[in-house]
Amino acid sequence: MRQLLVSALLAFASLTALAGQSESEDAVTNILFDENMENVSYSLRGDGFVDISFGIAVPEPEYIRIVERLRGHPDIPGVLAGRGSKNYCAVP
Repeated sequence: MRQLLVSALLAFASLTALAGQSESEDAVTNILFDENMENVSYSLRGDGFVDISFGIAVPEPEYIRIVERLRGHPDIPGVLAGRGSKNYCAVP
């Protein structure tokens, strides 16, 4: 019985993490689309935390504004942001 309970709790925790990741991904893609931001690379952790890196050509005010939007979104539990040393797309 104890093993069954532990298995059920682990399964529930996995489903919760996946749901958090899906919600975070939707929020990130919507924000990046709204901001017309393509010069970025990001990944999502299983718990919904976002690791994001902006290309070197992204101006500082834009970087700060977008990171603040990401951090302020209720579906994103946390953001680790940085600025890369290269660009992630063709920048005019």
